Amino acid sequence: MGFQSVDRGTVAVWRLQALAGVAVAALVMAGVTVPLLAGGAWLGPVLGLVGGLLAVAAGLALWLPAKAHARLRYRLDEHGLTIEHGILWRHRIIVPRVRVQHSDISQGPLQRAFGVATLRLYTAGSRFTVNSLPGLADDRARALRRQLLDEGDGDAV
Repeated sequence: MGFQSVDRGTVAVWRLQALAGVAVAALVMAGVTVPLLAGGAWLGPVLGLVGGLLAVAAGLALWLPAKAHARLRYRLDEHGLTIEHGILWRHRIIVPRVRVQHSDISQGPLQRAFGVATLRLYTAGSRFTVNSLPGLADDRARALRRQLLDEGDGDAV
């Protein structure tokens, strides 16, 4: 079986999370900048600079999740699960079935709203003991977990 993409709904989740971070940063910057420079000649230029930085951050918050989604893919074969991700630095993680000790599926409130989940695999014998695959459709995450358990040697949970 070839590589598969994760659910497109995860792009919206990542965008909303990033935009929430930009909104918090905007509130903090405004809360610090305005009182410090109130009534001063620097208030306008500094607010313009802060606004420009926040606009760039918001643009990245909208653009980067789609790029990350395009590079996140996975494949399940007889040996285990392979995950590829990364925009600038690309990573390939191979999780052998025999190393999986425990697995879980998690969903935050935004993930639940968009019907996506994160599959986490806890492994033995490596420095990377938790490997996550975010953005799976909820039913696909459960099916993938079942496949890892059913087709393995029976040791994983």
